[in-house]
Amino acid sequence: MNKKQQDMMRYLSHQTKPMTSNEIANALNLSSRSIKNYVHEINDYYGKNIISSSRNGYSLNDSFRSNLLISLDEDQVPQTLEDRAFYIIKQLILNRTASLELFDLCDSLYISYSTIKSVISKMNKMFSSYQVEFYCENNCVHIKGTEHNKRKLIGYVINEESKTSYLNTEILQNNFKEIDVNKLQNIIFTTFKKHNYYLNDFAAANLILHLLIIIDRELNGNILQSGESELDINSNQEKKLLDDLIDQLKKTFKIDLNVYEIFEIFMLFKANANCSLNDSTNDLRKIVGDDILSLVNEYVSKINNLYMLDLSNSSFTTPFALHLKNLIFRAKAKQSTKNPMVQAIKKNSPVVFDIAIYIAIDLMNQFDIDINEDETSFLAMHIGAEIERQEINKSKIPTILVCPNYHETAKNIFNALMLNFGNQINILDTVPNEYELSEELISQTSIIFTTIPLSVSTPSTTILNISPINLASQFELIQTTITRQKEQYKDYKLKINFRKFFEEDLFIVNPNLQTKQQVLTYLCDTLISKSYVDSDFESKVYQREKAATTAFGHVAIPHSVDMNAIKTSISVAISKKGFQWDSNIVNVVFLLAINKADKQNFRYLYESLISLFSDDEIIQEVKNCKQFKDFENLIYSKIQSKDDE
Repeated sequence: MNKKQQDMMRYLSHQTKPMTSNEIANALNLSSRSIKNYVHEINDYYGKNIISSSRNGYSLNDSFRSNLLISLDEDQVPQTLEDRAFYIIKQLILNRTASLELFDLCDSLYISYSTIKSVISKMNKMFSSYQVEFYCENNCVHIKGTEHNKRKLIGYVINEESKTSYLNTEILQNNFKEIDVNKLQNIIFTTFKKHNYYLNDFAAANLILHLLIIIDRELNGNILQSGESELDINSNQEKKLLDDLIDQLKKTFKIDLNVYEIFEIFMLFKANANCSLNDSTNDLRKIVGDDILSLVNEYVSKINNLYMLDLSNSSFTTPFALHLKNLIFRAKAKQSTKNPMVQAIKKNSPVVFDIAIYIAIDLMNQFDIDINEDETSFLAMHIGAEIERQEINKSKIPTILVCPNYHETAKNIFNALMLNFGNQINILDTVPNEYELSEELISQTSIIFTTIPLSVSTPSTTILNISPINLASQFELIQTTITRQKEQYKDYKLKINFRKFFEEDLFIVNPNLQTKQQVLTYLCDTLISKSYVDSDFESKVYQREKAATTAFGHVAIPHSVDMNAIKTSISVAISKKGFQWDSNIVNVVFLLAINKADKQNFRYLYESLISLFSDDEIIQEVKNCKQFKDFENLIYSKIQSKDDE
């Protein structure tokens, strides 16, 4: 919502009776027509009548008002270039607005007309990798690009705003002061590993948070008096883990857990560990019911349509369905759970909190219940954690496991792979045979781990045959394969992004420059002249240089201490004689200017450049480059030769 819509919401929240459009317009110095448009836009945005209309006028929905489900803080006006850019992108994409009036933006952001024009100009460079264009016409700003690229862009914006580290151990400890969070975390990890259960980072964080709530409630005398208590334990392995976990929680935190709370912990275990619940929709349906499952699927679909976020993965839907079931149960019983992080979430992740509000309002209308801010923020945490999980998995090698699930063989191999290589690989799927390997799935995969012979063949995917017996003896082979694929992936990123980040105008051979200072000043000036960086870029580069040298052998890769470039670019200087770089002589300098929107590619670029130019033989060849085309051909040929090895 824009500032004027927020002003109207704030005005209505203080009224005790319906107000006509003229009364609202006079109070806010707007036209009556604008008020009617804003009412329609706000209700359309949430998909519900947040603002009710009658013959007496407009009024804010009581449930919306009484539970304070929206933050309208006047102090949260975007101040930085990035914040202003994010604000404009959200208005254009999330609000499905064809254009925004520049003068309205000036009012909303409290900046001048020339400043807003400058912001829009810089946005085209900042988000060039998303292949969208922001342009001004008739004093309005528009966005041009494919729906796919717009979705990628808004996904990036939401992910950046959701970086609250919701489940960060330090934040949890600050909020749950009576409980030793590190001790709880250690109990969880050691217990799960002892019983051969894999728990990924986000599942672990989710489990820690909910156990903290249970322990905190117990310590303060708030005990569950009702609920489900019958445990549907699938195996002796599950029972041993649960008994061990419950016993340690009781002893360590001096609490007594009744059958209802033990059931809650069992459900958390089932939802977060790599076990049967994640693999079977039927198991989940038995626990939460068809109605809740349908509701979750409906929210996933609507959030995808409204906010362009794909939350369909079981890592989200399973724990979220369990959470909804308990949330509705608590709300019907007029109970709620306090969330000590609610203000941080509202302030730092407005879009994610907005999505949670959308769900909370719908739940209130469907079940005739009240949901307060604390409960709403828990919904936001589930959504935010899934967004972060997806973002982190982008940097892992995508893999598939092909294994018949005889006596839980596939499950045990999955656990072993994730326990030992989970920080390097992302297992997209586990299938029992090759007939369930779709072309689309294979195209997204770098490595296929298989325990059976496969007839599929693909040049871009490595197929690694592993034995289900004594997997530990094969760890060295698995690690070697992963390392090789990671190297190829980094080189692939450098190859496909070459023309995007390298330019002939930012390339110079044998300049009349001798020292590190002369080279850096020259390269920084070329970037500033193209408006790819701000005027303080050079000082930020020197700030990074003071921390540690960026020279590696005969190549130097300096960069700013911040990812604050307007457009990601690499400025290159090559010298046969070499440049004096502190105590080294370097022949090649890559000055990296990284925009935050391209940070995902930064590590790949950095590591690939170091790897490629660590060979003295390549340095000799680079020194012989006379023009940009020679340099480009050399990069492509070296990457290709590495791939062919």
